[in-house]
Amino acid sequence: MMLAALNNFARERGLLDDPLYETRPVDFRICLSTKGKFLELVSTQTERGRGIPIRIPRIPQRSVNIAAGFLVDNSKYVLGHEDEPQARVGKAGKGAVRFAAFLNLVREAVAETDVPELRAVEVFLSNEAARREALARRTPDEWTGSEMLAFVVGDATEPVHEHPEVRTWWEQKGEKAVALGKTGLCLVSGRVGVLAETHPKLKNVPQAQSSGAALVSFNAKAFESQGLEQGENAPISQQAALGYVLALNDLLRKTEERRYRQGIQLGTDSVLVFWTDSTPQKEKVLLYAVDPSEADLRNALEAPLDGLESEDLETKRFYAVTLAGNSGRVAVRDWFQESLGEVIRNIRRYFDDLRIGESKSNKPIPIWRLLKAVEAPSGRGLSPDLATRMMGAALRGHRFPDQLLFAALDRLRLPPSDDKLEREQLRLRIALIKAILNRRRAFPWEVTVSLDKTNQLKPYVLGRLFAVLERLQGAALGDTNTTIRDRYFGAASRNPSLVFPRLLQLSIHHAAKARSGGYLEKVKTEVMALLPPEQFPRVQLMEDQGLFAVGYYHQREAFFTSHATSEKKPVAGVVSESSD
Repeated sequence: MMLAALNNFARERGLLDDPLYETRPVDFRICLSTKGKFLELVSTQTERGRGIPIRIPRIPQRSVNIAAGFLVDNSKYVLGHEDEPQARVGKAGKGAVRFAAFLNLVREAVAETDVPELRAVEVFLSNEAARREALARRTPDEWTGSEMLAFVVGDATEPVHEHPEVRTWWEQKGEKAVALGKTGLCLVSGRVGVLAETHPKLKNVPQAQSSGAALVSFNAKAFESQGLEQGENAPISQQAALGYVLALNDLLRKTEERRYRQGIQLGTDSVLVFWTDSTPQKEKVLLYAVDPSEADLRNALEAPLDGLESEDLETKRFYAVTLAGNSGRVAVRDWFQESLGEVIRNIRRYFDDLRIGESKSNKPIPIWRLLKAVEAPSGRGLSPDLATRMMGAALRGHRFPDQLLFAALDRLRLPPSDDKLEREQLRLRIALIKAILNRRRAFPWEVTVSLDKTNQLKPYVLGRLFAVLERLQGAALGDTNTTIRDRYFGAASRNPSLVFPRLLQLSIHHAAKARSGGYLEKVKTEVMALLPPEQFPRVQLMEDQGLFAVGYYHQREAFFTSHATSEKKPVAGVVSESSD
């Protein structure tokens, strides 16, 4: 189903319109006279050092094998550039072998056509001195072996591979190659076609080889059965194999703004790519909403899903696959499909669940930023697949992983990694806790966005009380190196009966010293009136600790925004408890 959906995407977006060609950046043009004399090496690179993307004959799949492109390839094939030391055992002469493969393909075309430009290219390639002259136009240190080169002959502006007769020959050669292949029923398309023995490789997958990695492969005996070899074990036509690879590579390709054109990096080892059978414009809005870039965040809209209100969304489909690399292979960690309308509703709910505080802003928060807010200062402790599971929960409308609640509460007990960002980091942690509690439906009613003075749930009220006691201390003592928050937040949220009696005694002295002690004592009395007679429980469970943190944050932010007091704002954040 996944491969079929990817093939449909490739056809709808025109990726399979010309299977013998692809678009790649070409860095240099080798300019020749009509007689094949070398004239100059012209760079096509932009200011960012990238070549201009043009259509070229598709480069064949290769890893350790020698397989030359036709009229366009890297400098190792076109000019025989050798980047390894010649004396290295087993490596000497490999550049010559690559070049010979490139030259033989050109000679094959020259023998079967009558194109003067092709003969000029053959003359140049056959002249070792001319090739050395072309290489000498750059210093040895400048050549990397990855530069893509194409040929231009005479006064022409188009490269030789775009000549009509050259294109015709290349297409006929492709048809002959297809005719020699084994035919069978394709498991993806359900049609009879020429079967792929091996599949093209995916590029730009995290933790995969830079040369590419296979999603479908049978390159070991353990993957074969019934005497079948390679692609015969799961017959897929060459067109279908090319289609799903082109689709994924299009989604995974790097752009100037993003690491993945239409992908979301989840941790260091996986990426989620998505597509729809709707329009590219709607996909762009979705990508901006769930994974805004830094530039997007600077210009973020209050309603990031604007433009996705059309009625036809229920008939459109949304697809997402999470990929992880493992050297030469690509693993599928998650596969998801749903109506586009349902996914948009789930994303809107995700935004609503994360909204916290008085602000009505619904600006998107990238998942990586939420996870960064709850990870330990060392960067360790979160499981590698946590981002994948969190994104899956957001798209599906499911509850978030339990590990997020544990991580957020643990992070509240640790010292801040950056005091300047701690208030924003605290907001993100509490927003995540609120979303987790609401999706769990852990309490009789939904946890609100901002301060709820009617909420009589004990953990919430205790969190509010702790914020009031913190405010009293700040009003009485001003800035101090150590506050009750520093010492007691973790213990107060876990074991209230051991901490609050002492804090209430201290608050009496703080109220006497504070200029606005009367106002804060009134707030303390109002909050304590919501507690039952027994007041303080001995132990609070994880969900209660989460609600405690939300109550603390709500009351704390209410003080920040209140005009009833002119007290100095407390230092943002929750830091570690310590002993007296």
